[in-house]
Amino acid sequence: MDFSLTETQLSLQRLAHEFAEKEIRPVARERERIRDPKERFPWEILEKGSRLGLRTLSLPEERGGAGATILDLCVVGEELAWGDLGVAVTFDQTWKISHFLDRMWNEEQRGRFLQAFLEDHRFHLAVGMTEPDAGSENFIPADRADHGVRLRAVRDGDGWVLNGMKHFISNGGIAKLYVLVTRTDPKVAALKGMTYFMVAPGTKGFTIGEVHDKMGQRLSQNAELIFENCRVPDRDRITEVGGGARARAGSFSRGSVIESAATALGPARAAYEDAVEYAKNRVQGGKPIIQHQAIGFALADCYIEYVSARQTLHYAAWMAMKDEGYDPKLGYMAKAYASEACFRIAKRALEVWGGMGYMTEAPMEKYLRDVTSFLHSAGTNEAQHVRSMPYL
Repeated sequence: MDFSLTETQLSLQRLAHEFAEKEIRPVARERERIRDPKERFPWEILEKGSRLGLRTLSLPEERGGAGATILDLCVVGEELAWGDLGVAVTFDQTWKISHFLDRMWNEEQRGRFLQAFLEDHRFHLAVGMTEPDAGSENFIPADRADHGVRLRAVRDGDGWVLNGMKHFISNGGIAKLYVLVTRTDPKVAALKGMTYFMVAPGTKGFTIGEVHDKMGQRLSQNAELIFENCRVPDRDRITEVGGGARARAGSFSRGSVIESAATALGPARAAYEDAVEYAKNRVQGGKPIIQHQAIGFALADCYIEYVSARQTLHYAAWMAMKDEGYDPKLGYMAKAYASEACFRIAKRALEVWGGMGYMTEAPMEKYLRDVTSFLHSAGTNEAQHVRSMPYL
């Protein structure tokens, strides 16, 4: 069993790290303080990354992408998030959805969208799952018809009429194509009555509602999606009617939660590195505080948890790429453990800085705000724990 990175992965890692160091880090802290979401969103950074091929990484090479594996995306996502978690999350959303669409599109759909996606450096993707009354319900299997997705899609002639809303949607308001999880049969459990559609901005009856003002991850955008008698042609349906759960199982349930959680490693590692540097230079009691055992132990614990979280995610990614023998619990466990470990790392690193760590002119409070998002992002950890139970 060999977990050393391949030459390709090392090259991708260097590319992403250099991009984060040169293009993201110099502007991220000041940029995230801009109040207006439209001004705050870092289009120029994302376009530069797209020109390097970062946006299309997960598409197969024959489709114009790089054919990146789940493990490749974990490596790249961590490095981008070392620069800024919001930037990494914006790319990651597009990676996992483009992989899903490539697997699900028929040739007519691929002909309509693929070339535009490849050529437009601002063509990002979003998936609408979470709703005001249905969040964790969508992750926990239930046979009750009143649980789960409520966005209704009703057949009407040669199309469908959508009514309802989504919220907290990553890339909401900036995406050029939305994958929507709808309920086409409200009389059965969501796992049997979900259908996926595509909707483009500008479609009549589809509007962007509130752009959420977040504590962290501020260089990504989350928004409400509102549907009021929004008519979608049947040719924009991307799963069988009622087949959404089956389609999702092959892609979202394997790689998406793992690669998403890997982005949390970036700010956690950055927090640890900054804490080490600070501890080498901050003198108390006649010596640098890194020489005090309490601080040394705190930093050692940060590193232990970082390595453990990273290895857990990489193992889950490696297993998810195998054709046989993958247990979905690995992904859920890896996400829950890694996100909580990254939160502890950032909290501990902030404490190494003492009172200065709490100040906004220091970098530590941003790291803590950012990693906090993954205690619930990509599915709450409580839901991940339920899905990790041995009897499910």
